[in-house]
Amino acid sequence: MMQLSVSNETKDLEEPVYFKKYTLAVFGDSGVGKSSIVRHLVGEKYMPDHVPTVEEFYVKPITHRNRAYELQIIDTSGTYEFPAMRRIAIHKADAAVLVYSLDKPVSFTKLERYMDEIESCCAERNRKIPVIIVSNKSDIPNLSEPTFVNANGLKISACVYLEGKFKCQWLATSAKFNLNIDSIFHKMLDKLSPDKNIVRKKSSILKQILR
Repeated sequence: MMQLSVSNETKDLEEPVYFKKYTLAVFGDSGVGKSSIVRHLVGEKYMPDHVPTVEEFYVKPITHRNRAYELQIIDTSGTYEFPAMRRIAIHKADAAVLVYSLDKPVSFTKLERYMDEIESCCAERNRKIPVIIVSNKSDIPNLSEPTFVNANGLKISACVYLEGKFKCQWLATSAKFNLNIDSIFHKMLDKLSPDKNIVRKKSSILKQILR
């Protein structure tokens, strides 16, 4: 019987080549839309009914700035009953996404708990990972972001407050209408694999301003 052999060159053509592979962990309170955000990214159907997640793992090829990446996404449980699983996810992760939703005010207050856990786990291995905070369900009418007062007595937005407090980026999204979902992951890739040419241009502009 004749056997067909596949050359190494053919195999190379069949197997995708990625510039880099990164692991992202998604955290947040139960019901804020973490799974819906991830499902949109990987092309799965949006599910309006909340189904509690223990932990799910997804793989998504994504093109960013003309380079192919593979994102390995850990969708973690929204309940606080699995601390060991969360710690493992943080240790595996190259970056983290923290999600809260406007219809669950308590999910906003829990951001600090998640951030403390991320920083504590990273400190154990003497490293830092980039974090993006996401405000989901921005499509819901008659709901607005909380506001705060800074040290000068001026009212500031949740965006300014969170970016100042945690030194990370903030983004408003709607998983229901697929608003800004892709932006989460592209902005994260900018942090994980910054374009040196863009960084160089920004540095040059800043020098001109300071002259």
